Amino acid sequence: MEPLATLLTAVSAGSLASHAAASGAALHLLRRRRSKPASEGAETFPPISILKPLRGLDDGLYENLAALAAQDYPEFEIILGAEDAGDPALAIAERLQADFPKLPIRVVRGAPALGLNPKVTNLASLARFARHPWFLISDSNVRPRPGYLRALAAEVAEGSAALVASVLAGVGETTAGALLDNLHFNAFVASSVCAAQAAGHPCVVGKSMLLQRADLEALGGWERVRDILAEDYVLGRAFAAAGLRVALSPHALPVHQERKSIAAFCARHLRWSQMRRRLSPAYFGEPLLNPTPFLFLLAALALGGEVAAVWGWTAGAGLGAKLAADGLLARRLRGVPLPARAYAWIPVKDLLVFAIWMVATFRRTIVWRGHRMRIERGSLLVPAAQAGVRPPLAVEIAFDGALEEPAR
Repeated sequence: MEPLATLLTAVSAGSLASHAAASGAALHLLRRRRSKPASEGAETFPPISILKPLRGLDDGLYENLAALAAQDYPEFEIILGAEDAGDPALAIAERLQADFPKLPIRVVRGAPALGLNPKVTNLASLARFARHPWFLISDSNVRPRPGYLRALAAEVAEGSAALVASVLAGVGETTAGALLDNLHFNAFVASSVCAAQAAGHPCVVGKSMLLQRADLEALGGWERVRDILAEDYVLGRAFAAAGLRVALSPHALPVHQERKSIAAFCARHLRWSQMRRRLSPAYFGEPLLNPTPFLFLLAALALGGEVAAVWGWTAGAGLGAKLAADGLLARRLRGVPLPARAYAWIPVKDLLVFAIWMVATFRRTIVWRGHRMRIERGSLLVPAAQAGVRPPLAVEIAFDGALEEPAR
C-alpha cells in the first residue's frame, strides 16, 4: 500500500497547489484597488436598465430588491417580471414599486414563449421595456452592497469593458443545505471564476451581467441562447470571441441563501455539473481543485493500518491547509469570518461535490422546472423525446473555445 499512499500524497499535493493558486487569484482580484477614483459624468455612469427575472419567493426577496433600488447611482430603472402572470414574486415587485415611487420600476406579468431556457425567455420579455442602452441582468437572490452599480460602471469607464460580471459571495445560511451552497460559492465558484479570468478565459456567471443592448443584438440577441442552459457562459465566450473585453468586478456580490435542503443543494449542482461537462474538457480537471477526497482516502489507509501513521498526519495537515484557504477566501468575500460550524461542513461539501462530479460525468438528462431535457454539446437543451436532434440555429462552444454553429 505504500506506493498507493505515495501516489495519493502526490495527487493531493498537486490538488492543494491548484486550489491555492485558484484561491490566490480570487484574493488578488478582491484586493485590487484603482489608482484614482472614477470621474463623475455620463460616460462614467451611463444610464442602466436592470432586468430582474423572478420566479417564486426567494429567501429575503424584498430585501434583495430593496438593496438594488436603494443604490446610489445617477440614473437607472428596474424592470421585474415572471413568466407566470400569477407568480407570487410579482406581489413583492409591486410592493417595491410602491415603496420607491421616485425610481422608474416596471412590473411585467407573463412572457411570450421563446425557447427552452425559461430565464432567457423572461429576460427577452423584460428587455422589450428597457429604455437605456446598458442592460444589467440581475438574479432575484442577489443582495448588492452599497456601491455595486458604481463599481460595475467603473469597469466600463476605466477598463473599456463590454461585459462586466461579478465575483459572488454566498451569505445568509440558516440550514445545512444553504450552508453547503454558500460554502461552494465562496470556494470553488469564486476561485475557479477568478482563475479563469486571470488565465484569459472569462467564465461568466449570469447572476450579475452588465452589457450593452447593441453588443448583445450584434451577437445574435436572446435568440442565440434561447435553448442554451449555460446562456451566461456562452454569452461571455461570444463577447470574447468577438474581441470585446469581458471584465470581472472586484466588488463582491452577495448571493443570499437562507433555507435549502441538502437534496436541493445536490440537485442544483448535479445540473450545473452536467452543464459544465458539456461545455469544456476542463471539466475533467475539476477534481484537481478539490483535494479533500484524496486526503480522506490517504487518511483511511493510515487509520486502517495499511500504511504508516505518518501518512495520516500528512493527510491531516493537508486538510487543515484546505480549510484555512477556504476560510480566508470566504472571510474576504463575506466580510465576516465563517461560523465555526462551517469548518466541519467543508469536508462534507467537498465529498458531496466529488460524488456529484462523478455522476455528472455520465449523466446527460435533467428535469428542470418540470420539463425533462437532455443536455447536448455546448449545453444545448433538447426535449428528452428529441434527444440527438439539434435545432438548426443552435449555438455550440467548440472544444477550442471558439463559438460556432453546428453543421446542418
